[in-house]
Amino acid sequence: MITYAEAMALIAALPLRSTVERLPLAAARGRILTEDLVLPRDQPSFDRATMDGYAVAVPVDGSAIPAAFTVVGEVHAGSVWPGTLRPGEAVAINTGAPCPPGTTVVPFELVRPEPCSDPARIQLLWDALERLPGRNIAWTGEDGRQGAVVARAGTQLTPVVAALAGMCGRSEVAVAVPPRLSAITTGDEVLATGAAGIGDSNGPFLDGFAHALGVPLVRQQVGDQPKRLEEAIRAAHAASDIVITTGGVSTSASDLVPAAAQACGFATVFHRVDIQPGKPVLLARHADGGLLVGLPGNAVSVVATAHLFLLPVLGRLLGGWTWSWLSLPMAQARPAAKRHQFLPARLGEQGVAVVPWNGSGDLLAAATADALVELPAGQALATGHPVRVLPYVGGSSGGRGLLPPRGSR
Repeated sequence: MITYAEAMALIAALPLRSTVERLPLAAARGRILTEDLVLPRDQPSFDRATMDGYAVAVPVDGSAIPAAFTVVGEVHAGSVWPGTLRPGEAVAINTGAPCPPGTTVVPFELVRPEPCSDPARIQLLWDALERLPGRNIAWTGEDGRQGAVVARAGTQLTPVVAALAGMCGRSEVAVAVPPRLSAITTGDEVLATGAAGIGDSNGPFLDGFAHALGVPLVRQQVGDQPKRLEEAIRAAHAASDIVITTGGVSTSASDLVPAAAQACGFATVFHRVDIQPGKPVLLARHADGGLLVGLPGNAVSVVATAHLFLLPVLGRLLGGWTWSWLSLPMAQARPAAKRHQFLPARLGEQGVAVVPWNGSGDLLAAATADALVELPAGQALATGHPVRVLPYVGGSSGGRGLLPPRGSR
């Protein structure tokens, strides 16, 4: 059995490469960039008005600012005022329009038109005089300089990042092709009729997990028959980049996945990691580069190991993308644990609180959480102590389950 850190090092050492394609921005939403986004010019690329009003030309020699200005035209966004204004002249200007050189922008509410003046003249209110010069202008390069990287390769093309790509003048981007996933749920008890049957929670979880990451997944349910399991693994391997199994990776006679994976040509990378929950997790690699990730069968173990092991494997195939860990304070003290734990937890104003649970089969408790919190072995944690937190993929504070009344013996 290896440590979690050793498992992460083995995943990082896998010879995995992402496949790249170029797509229009609209078709690439949610995908992972495989190239940096770089500003092609200063941002803003000109001195830009930040308010509707008048661009007024003020003296640059230190002489008094006129109380009234002659309006000689107007500048709209997308147009440029030809030439230079002389002191005492002004142009009406829209937000986003280029400011004529040597001007400052006075908003409409700080200006009083002179009645019946021809040409039109405006008077500045006293408050405007106090604010001059150089107000209400976003200066060239104020937000960013030409050549600056504004999004790294490995960043997900969220709506905001797509906006950055548009700002950079990009109509298409290079993104990682999502790996194909095949999921196999094992266990005769899954969807069996009668008192011993259980509902399939692992299949729907993996469906939602893959969908939230924009990765295609097909799945099937296979019982505890060795020949049928081998056939399912071979077919899934032929049709996908990663085969995911749930259940059947522990040490009992009915835990068939390790032997079936070996029979299908997969060599073990690691099997059993010293964590709770999810210790029996399996990672295996085929000679052709395909992977098999064997998750334990208990529902909370599936949630935990999908985040802890499947997620970084997917990240390697998605151009180096990572699901970010957070550092948050403990909302309550926690005694030292014997095992390295990754437990369901809720995020709140006071920090992160471990959800009381009844073991790795207690999905009802895990569904009321927002994240996994890492609790190192042998370390008591005081209230306020910083810990690592991994938010649930696809989760939100409005997406929690409700804990029903709990029974007791």
